[in-house]
Amino acid sequence: MPHSPRLSTEFSPADMARALQEAMETPTTTQIDKQTPPVHWGPTLQLATRHVYPALSRSLEKIAALGSSVTADGASRARVTTTGIADHEVPLPPLRYFAPAGVAGGMGPLATVDLQKKLFEAGERKLNALAKENNRQVTDQDHMGVISFNLGHMIQDRTAYLKTFTGDPSDPQAVREHLLKRVPENPFWGALEVCEALKAAGAHFIMFPCNTFHAWFDVLAEHVKLPMLHIAETTVLSLQQAKSDLPENPKIGLIATTGTVDSELYQAAGKRMEQFDGPSITWIFPRPDAQNKAMRGIYDGVKAGKLDLGGTLLNEVALELIKDGAHALVDGCTEVHPAIGHITYPVPQVDAATALAESAVSLSMALARLERKFS
Repeated sequence: MPHSPRLSTEFSPADMARALQEAMETPTTTQIDKQTPPVHWGPTLQLATRHVYPALSRSLEKIAALGSSVTADGASRARVTTTGIADHEVPLPPLRYFAPAGVAGGMGPLATVDLQKKLFEAGERKLNALAKENNRQVTDQDHMGVISFNLGHMIQDRTAYLKTFTGDPSDPQAVREHLLKRVPENPFWGALEVCEALKAAGAHFIMFPCNTFHAWFDVLAEHVKLPMLHIAETTVLSLQQAKSDLPENPKIGLIATTGTVDSELYQAAGKRMEQFDGPSITWIFPRPDAQNKAMRGIYDGVKAGKLDLGGTLLNEVALELIKDGAHALVDGCTEVHPAIGHITYPVPQVDAATALAESAVSLSMALARLERKFS
């Protein structure tokens, strides 16, 4: 088995449309409305999280074009308005390849910087391929814009707050009330402020360099009217692309915070992906002593600025998961890969932040195509 399979989130339009319909409950009517952007380079299209998959598959572009490639039924369901677009005395440069991405950072600070690096690298790979096809050089203006707020003081500890829940975890209403509880310890409210600031700064979509925070993903999507990328879904999609390098029903070792494990973030994402050809994953988790070691590696190591300590502890966790039969490892906390990403293991190591960055580049390019179409 190759140590490091080439992971990709490039899916066919049919795959992505099916993903949206089955996993995200696509509404029957597709609306693509225009709006006055908060800043001149902000999004002029009113898109939300439910539009992520059709944007990646380009089906939104086909529907909105209202041209010969669109069926009569599709054309009748699409709605495009052109009011409220600001006029500029001096026209600003149009989007080239990418629409600006937003990173709600500070969860943690190093993970935010790590994600920005991976976003640049993933975008640069795409640009170099395009430059080679078109026989031209890459310029500064070609790169994907990233608006990143690394505001750790704004967003409280995710795992600590999730551990304060004393209700029934199988009661969705009780869980929802806890996630939306108006207390200073709840990281939701600070994250909401950061997301609104990203939107006001011109971000066209938002991502979060923290796996545990995705426990709030659905309730946050109700408040933030921008597309948001889900880190566990992009990671499982990467595993789907890599399944030729894995057994038919792989055992995947998850290195993550206790909050991520207990919230079943990856377990749920894996189940959703099974219905459109995703691998049937058996998740392997560290034993209790090793999970405590993982938390020490994340908090006492990486978050505390002690990468060597973090690397030592997290490496021991990884080796135990491999010993327990893991066919691949998922670095399911954005602090994990900076600590052990340089280590060679006998099984593939999948980094959630890298998978997120690759999907972000694809989504950014798709949104830029849509924006150019209606500009």
